[in-house]
Amino acid sequence: MNRLRLPKNGSFHQIPRTETTANLINPARGWYHLYTFFLEKPLDLDELYWSLKKEETLVQALILLSSFQTSAISDEALSRLECLLQFFQSHQKEVILRFAYDNQGQGLFAEPKTIHLVQTHIKQAGAVVRRLADTVYLMQGLFVGSWGEMHSSRYLSKERLRQLADTMRQAVGDQIPIAVRTPLQWRLLHPQGTQPGESDMCLFNDGMFGSETDLGTYGVRCREDAQWEEGWCRKDELAFLNKMHEKLPYGGEAVGVSDEGSLERAVAEMRQTQLCYLNSVHDKSCLDRWRSEVWNGIGVWNGRCGLDYIGAHLGYRLLIRSVSVRGRGRRLEIELQNTGFAGILEEAELIVTVEAEGRQQQEQVISIFPKDLQPGRLCRVSCVLHRAYGWPYGLSGMPDQAEDGRYLIYARLRRRRDKRRILLANGQQTDKVLLGIYSHS
Repeated sequence: MNRLRLPKNGSFHQIPRTETTANLINPARGWYHLYTFFLEKPLDLDELYWSLKKEETLVQALILLSSFQTSAISDEALSRLECLLQFFQSHQKEVILRFAYDNQGQGLFAEPKTIHLVQTHIKQAGAVVRRLADTVYLMQGLFVGSWGEMHSSRYLSKERLRQLADTMRQAVGDQIPIAVRTPLQWRLLHPQGTQPGESDMCLFNDGMFGSETDLGTYGVRCREDAQWEEGWCRKDELAFLNKMHEKLPYGGEAVGVSDEGSLERAVAEMRQTQLCYLNSVHDKSCLDRWRSEVWNGIGVWNGRCGLDYIGAHLGYRLLIRSVSVRGRGRRLEIELQNTGFAGILEEAELIVTVEAEGRQQQEQVISIFPKDLQPGRLCRVSCVLHRAYGWPYGLSGMPDQAEDGRYLIYARLRRRRDKRRILLANGQQTDKVLLGIYSHS
């Protein structure tokens, strides 16, 4: 049982909480910018530093390998790749990483003539990526196709896709999600009947809202009339993606101004597919459309700019909904809710902290698991507000016994893996939220 060591028989006074409309700067979610790198060229890290967006925790790095169409990647180029990933790591940017041989729409002509050389490149780059896996958010694509988007390539048959996917997984290890371009490609890589939640492979979509099929991302036939290894219609593919991204990240680029991209329809689909990340500059026509539309929902977001609403809800968005004290044990109960489009995909920790006149402090750490904070779900956690035995041992400056007075009780959230803070959508962008005051005299 989690306990906070406070005097018995005190009273707890709640502090009113409000929901902020700020776009919280939290890890593993949100808008991203695209940066393109040619590994045969020196890196200008000073220029790169000044181009980073402080309000974005994600970046996409497109690594062009066109100079290695007929040879292995040079040691110098691999060193640049490692230096680049270390740079992003040092600036707390998680990388959406994609390798490609082409960025001009000429994938078929730019890629190596043999799949064995592609596999060699995957193994070489994968060894570097594996060493810096903590800073790689996910891998997009399997190196082939125009812009690395897995179309216009000679390596898209089921057998060759499986060769490339197996090589990629072995090269980068088990920690990093791998995303392919279409649901059909995902099914080609999995035995018939595999449930999306059973795999560590996900999807990225750079044709989002571009047409009824998202520019070829989906097919046109209903699932009941189509085979496993065929594209399905939009409705059926979206249901398929819903299960796929309960545990894995989904995102890409929104394009065009088709009916599918109207604000209301787009937000509904973002919730269904559990959208985590989106390009912040492409496509301008789509983003401008959302900027001009108003969100007509309930609560603090009603009447706000549609683009702001989307940006704030990419990925997870956590807030404290209620706080109460119950029972003879003076149990403090906290109710959190995820109002974002997607779940929080890693284990987190809620830290409940007690302060007395700014000089006494103690805390309890409560584990929060991804299943607890799926979109829209309420999560209830608790700890006991007092114990008969004074303050815990080992905390310098603490009295031997809990004293009378006012105790301020705060909560803050962090990612367990690396202790990075996760801002709550209560009040301003501060590390902690005041829950209430415990008084005893």
